[in-house]
Amino acid sequence: MRLLLLLTTLLYCLPGHAQQLDSLKYPNGWLYYHTYGKGAPVIVLSGGPGNSCLQQEAVAIELGKHYRAILPEQRGTGLSIPVPFDSTTINLKEAVADIQRLLEKEGISRVVIYGHSWGAMLAMSFAAAHPEKVKALVLANPGYYKFSADFMTTHMNNLRARLGVQDLETMEALNKKIEAGKADGKDSALFNRTVRLAYIYNKADIDSLMAKIYIAKPNVRMQTLMVTDLQRVHFDLSKKLPRYKGPITVIGSRQDPLAFYTYELQGIRPGIQLHWIQAAGHFPMFEQPAAFNQVLEKAMTAAVIRP
Repeated sequence: MRLLLLLTTLLYCLPGHAQQLDSLKYPNGWLYYHTYGKGAPVIVLSGGPGNSCLQQEAVAIELGKHYRAILPEQRGTGLSIPVPFDSTTINLKEAVADIQRLLEKEGISRVVIYGHSWGAMLAMSFAAAHPEKVKALVLANPGYYKFSADFMTTHMNNLRARLGVQDLETMEALNKKIEAGKADGKDSALFNRTVRLAYIYNKADIDSLMAKIYIAKPNVRMQTLMVTDLQRVHFDLSKKLPRYKGPITVIGSRQDPLAFYTYELQGIRPGIQLHWIQAAGHFPMFEQPAAFNQVLEKAMTAAVIRP
């Protein structure tokens, strides 16, 4: 069985650019992670929840040019599948604990953490729980810092405002089929593509961007379990995040429908350093890679030289 797992791991990594694949044992399985480059360590957390770590591999490769970028296959994604796969193993507490386990495995006392979207939520959660372990946070288009009805309403209204009449009709019709259990794979794919139109700036690029956003199939079960847990614990970092006194840099997109989260986050952390990118939606690393990488390197340089 162990040999089969190793062979599967090797085959899994062939298409990628990981310089090294490693794993660590935890009570319910193995956590796999990829390492790129050498130098000061930076943890790279992909979004979702439930998305493949490969969605942010290009960022890890870019960081690996000057730093030791560590890209975990978050619990419940890729090869990091816990047993049992349920609410006892997929929850925010264990996701935060996995980062601590990773730091201990690699012998890292303090680290810079980069996170995109959900990855930024997880990065902030770790910083709130272990402020002494975090040297700096670099957050790209961060998601919620708390769950609230107002935030969700604003989020959904922003999405609707970025879709045309025909797209809205398609989205609503497909959503009814999905909720009724009558949708097939093509329906689900079209629904997802239609919704994603609201997250990008240039709608003509939707198909090429979808290939990058979904470079590997997300784990929907992990997503459902994690979102359910966030709702259960009434996810809210407004009082906990101030425990972390270190720097926070946010790379935001002017046309991201989730950009209001950044403004709200700045309300509880006025000292946040903001860098805005034009002509980009929720995935600036794909829509404006040159501008994104320039800002990312600036943020990382400031974070690494910090005492």
